[in-house]
Amino acid sequence: MTPESRKFRATDAKQLLENPLFVGAFAAVANHLNMAALTCDPDNQAKAQRIVISQQLLAAVKREISRVVEDGVIAEIQLAEIENKKSLRQRIFAR
Repeated sequence: MTPESRKFRATDAKQLLENPLFVGAFAAVANHLNMAALTCDPDNQAKAQRIVISQQLLAAVKREISRVVEDGVIAEIQLAEIENKKSLRQRIFAR
């Protein structure tokens, strides 16, 4: 994937993370899972395990979207380095 496309993906991911509807939905699911964990019968091991797995998956989704944002920051740095090298070459060849 090119640095430009990574940068565009990061912009989309950042907008998603900042979207009020997404933030609200994410918080609602997290709250539901927390309440389910607190009210779960401790003897129901299968249900407790499903709740924990669901919480882990929810965190993994958010972590993956955040990773795309961070990758975009790295792509911006790479693009700046490429531009810097191009301008340096142009100055060298101009002499």
